[in-house]
Amino acid sequence: MLNENLKIFFQFITLILVQIIVLDNINLFGFLNPIIYILFIITYKFDQNQTLFIFLSFLLGFLIDLLSQSSGANTISCLILGYMRPFIINSCFKINSNMPKAYINDPNISHRLYYILSIVLIHHFIYFSIVYFDINSLIIIIKYTFLTTIFSIILIWPLISFYRS
Repeated sequence: MLNENLKIFFQFITLILVQIIVLDNINLFGFLNPIIYILFIITYKFDQNQTLFIFLSFLLGFLIDLLSQSSGANTISCLILGYMRPFIINSCFKINSNMPKAYINDPNISHRLYYILSIVLIHHFIYFSIVYFDINSLIIIIKYTFLTTIFSIILIWPLISFYRS
């Protein structure tokens, strides 16, 4: 149990540091920043305490916002995603949300891709909707969501193999 908690803590801190130190300094085409810290939300074990997970999702977003001096969009998007994750898992894998399942190890690659795409797309849409909080910016929100989702998934997909047991 202690070993598992240390692994979660190490993953949490590592993803925050990589996001802040390395990835926030990447601007592909002047506006695309990969967002991989949501890998924590993607890979967090489902049979753990959901209240703790929602708190950790909030803390993840809050620390990213605090360290990158942004206005809270990461906090809100991570908190909403932490709450929605059981519904997303149920939708993608067709499992009972109370049943522990190694969903990230599902042999069906389409289920895993659908799960990761859903998490990343929802996060990015919420994030950019908060950053560009204006109905006139809908095209920009959709464009940034789509392009950043592609860029993030290109980086997240190979990293998933490190978290598979």
